[in-house]
Amino acid sequence: MDQDERRDGSGEVARALVEATFRGDVDTATSLCTPDLELRIEGTQVVRGRDGLAQLIEFNEEVSTDVRVEIHRVLSSGDTAAVSRTTFLTIGGTPITLAVGAFFTLRDGLVSEWCDYQDMGEVTRALGH
Repeated sequence: MDQDERRDGSGEVARALVEATFRGDVDTATSLCTPDLELRIEGTQVVRGRDGLAQLIEFNEEVSTDVRVEIHRVLSSGDTAAVSRTTFLTIGGTPITLAVGAFFTLRDGLVSEWCDYQDMGEVTRALGH
C-alpha cells in the first residue's frame, strides 16, 4: 500500500473494482457495484448498471491486449474515494498509456458512481474513430 493511501472501506472497494475491471473479472467487478451504477468516462460515454459494466469489460477484452493497470494512490473519506492510476493496453497493435484520475461514490458499501478523467484521443484513434 502506498504511504498516501488510507485504509478504509471505500478506498479498498474502489481499488478492488479497478483491479477486477482491468483483469477482465466481470463477476468480481459487478459484485462491487450497486445495480444502478453510473460509470462516466468523461467526454466519451456513460455506462449504466451492472450489465453495462459487464458489456464494457467484455468489449475491452475484445479490442485490447496486454492490459494492465498501475495504481499510484488511493485516497478516501467516508463514502468517497479517488484513485490515481496509469492504464496500459494495446489496441490494433498500438500500445497506449493512459494517465487516469477516477472518483468513486459508494452507497451501502458498493460503488454507485465511478467517473474517469483521461484523454481518450489516442484510444479513439486506435479504434479507428
